[in-house]
Amino acid sequence: MKNRRCLKIILFIFTGIIFSEKSGAQNSWDCSTYPDEAGFQQRISPMLKRIAALDFGKRSLAISKCPDTGLPVRIWAVEGETIISPYTGRSYIQGPTGYFGPKARNEKGEIIAFGGDPLKYDLPPATAALLLNQEVDRAKAFLGIPGNLRQQYHFACKNWARFYPLLADEMGDKWKNKFYGWVGSYSESRRPSDGGNEWLDLSKNHNLVGEPGELLGGNTIDGGTENHKTMWRTSALLYAQLFPDSAKISGYSTKEAEKLTKEMLVDYGKRILQTGNGEYDSQMYYPHSIEGFLNLYDFSPDEETRQLAKFLLDYYFATYGLKVIDGTIAGAQKRGYLAQNKPGEMEIMQWAFFNHTSRKMDDVHTQIQQTTTSYRPNKMIGDITTKNIPLPFEAKMSRPFYHMDRAHAFAETFYCSKSYAMGNIQMTIVDNPNQQMVWSLVAEGTDGPLCFSGGHPTRRSTSGHSPYTQTLQSKGTMILLTAPTKNIPGADTLIAPLHSKIVRANLWHLPEAEQGEDFELKNRQKYGKQPLKPVEPIGGEKAEDFQRFWENNQGTACSWFWYPAKLSPVQKEGIWLMEANHTFVAVIPLTEKSEKIAPAESLVKQMGGSAARFFNAYHLLHFPGEISGYIIETGEKEEFGNLENFHAFLKKKAKINFSNRPEKLEVEYTSVAGEKLKMRYIPEKLRCEAVINGKKINWDNFTGGAVYDSPFVKVKNGKMKVTNGMQGYSVKFEGNMPIWKKITE
Repeated sequence: MKNRRCLKIILFIFTGIIFSEKSGAQNSWDCSTYPDEAGFQQRISPMLKRIAALDFGKRSLAISKCPDTGLPVRIWAVEGETIISPYTGRSYIQGPTGYFGPKARNEKGEIIAFGGDPLKYDLPPATAALLLNQEVDRAKAFLGIPGNLRQQYHFACKNWARFYPLLADEMGDKWKNKFYGWVGSYSESRRPSDGGNEWLDLSKNHNLVGEPGELLGGNTIDGGTENHKTMWRTSALLYAQLFPDSAKISGYSTKEAEKLTKEMLVDYGKRILQTGNGEYDSQMYYPHSIEGFLNLYDFSPDEETRQLAKFLLDYYFATYGLKVIDGTIAGAQKRGYLAQNKPGEMEIMQWAFFNHTSRKMDDVHTQIQQTTTSYRPNKMIGDITTKNIPLPFEAKMSRPFYHMDRAHAFAETFYCSKSYAMGNIQMTIVDNPNQQMVWSLVAEGTDGPLCFSGGHPTRRSTSGHSPYTQTLQSKGTMILLTAPTKNIPGADTLIAPLHSKIVRANLWHLPEAEQGEDFELKNRQKYGKQPLKPVEPIGGEKAEDFQRFWENNQGTACSWFWYPAKLSPVQKEGIWLMEANHTFVAVIPLTEKSEKIAPAESLVKQMGGSAARFFNAYHLLHFPGEISGYIIETGEKEEFGNLENFHAFLKKKAKINFSNRPEKLEVEYTSVAGEKLKMRYIPEKLRCEAVINGKKINWDNFTGGAVYDSPFVKVKNGKMKVTNGMQGYSVKFEGNMPIWKKITE
């Protein structure tokens, strides 16, 4: 029976025994090499109770107010129904039910539709409650509502795919038959996770199986983002393998659905080893993709599927772990942000597996998938993530366009020292500019990571790609310049095809911009078309002055440098110096003027909107000028002892060639590490020209054809090698199966 395998997995999960891929001697790639099982069990042991305590069934209640008292009323009601105030007994008509509220009933009076996707949030606590034998009747009633059963949008189905093998038998055959019915008919003409965009037209309805022939079953226009597609496809594959043969998956038979979705996921795995993945290193969305593959690893009755899931989980954790410092990721991210004052889901996931962060994690909760999984990252991945490897090291990565249809589109540089890491990426297209980390520096803190980034202010957040900023990095040194666009003759004609193809705000949906020969030039000419605005001075020391400065200087002629609000930069001989625990950071202005914008905590509490969110975690250095920028230098405290020594060494070793002023869009610089950098800003495109130590850099062939080129993770020509510097393994596909081998050379 299919469920026999699932019961075996559940036994392993709740007894803390890791399911080993192979019997006999351990291989370095086996999950059984995970070295901290006792610690993991200790960290994970309170999580079911914490998840259950989040509660369920409240966010999807209709919202209204008592007409007599004005007090809130939450009830199961659809707009237009008569309800009774619990405060005065007066009846009144239910108005709009809110984003998550009930939307429709059937002829039996059952709610058959909710707004939004409340089971993204409510299904994990309901699952945890049932596993703990708590709130059993309420949880079963809630999960029997047809409007909940029909929720198979990506976040919800990823949670249902964990719930079904764990608890479907407890729900009973009647419930399972209803669930099969809703999964079998699932097709979505809206976007429940996209807020105000949820009712925008789709070129084709979403469903669990997706569109054959498309990457992960989703077309490039509106077929879903990478994490959306992985959640749908992994859930559809698991349903197809666990449901009875008579069931359907979005209209497909279980055999058809299994064949199609498995092919899509195998194709994705193979492409990753040739191009890398499009949504690379996203601390926001990796957890959701990972959780979909955890479902397959834990519950698939098919060994090929489990091995495929293990390969993809290992890929995510090894490549992400390469860039982790103090539990969070440094460098560039596609669809990611700087860490904030509270840990995000990926930080929590990293902590649960690796316990390598200065954050206080006393009250966090993991997600239900990690809480109940038998997957463990192997020891090689653990050593890379916790930096139990020779340091420092350098890495180069080559990233594809978002849909993985063009390799080597973005060249990424990364450097990891003992207490910090820094990385940047050369952008060739303005895609998804609001969720783009172009560069960041992360230093190990004492109560959380210390994060830095910056550039031309354009997105009202700590992330975003501005077409006006270009960067160049070598080891622990980075040059950043911001300048106006040089408009070329005939630019309007050149970019005209882009105008008719813009799909809402998601610029990664621009195939013309991605595939054309001059995509970099076209993007700069379109999205960097406007002249830089004059800077508006801060003008005072009140909360509204800081908020106005933040809001009104987006798009102005300047560069910003964001640093943790808990730090206090000092300026010495024109250079800004910061001590970030064990890391020293210097910021050398390339403008005549620079200033610190650092409101007191009491003033931040008076702000609102994005200004409050930013200043609550970060302050900034402001470098005004039509051509502006700075040079960042980093160093280890253990090497220099104190900031004064670091500053003295910087003054002695670092040299700027002032014969090429930034006004000429060129910077020549000798770093504290002795690196000779020459950067020429290209005002009509998005990337700089660079010469490092006399060698001109070819951004289009940055890694010699590799996806990852580093001492510890190498991906090239369909093979991934992982090592901790002492032992390692390789993995590649043979047919449709990933095959692991010991590295012997």
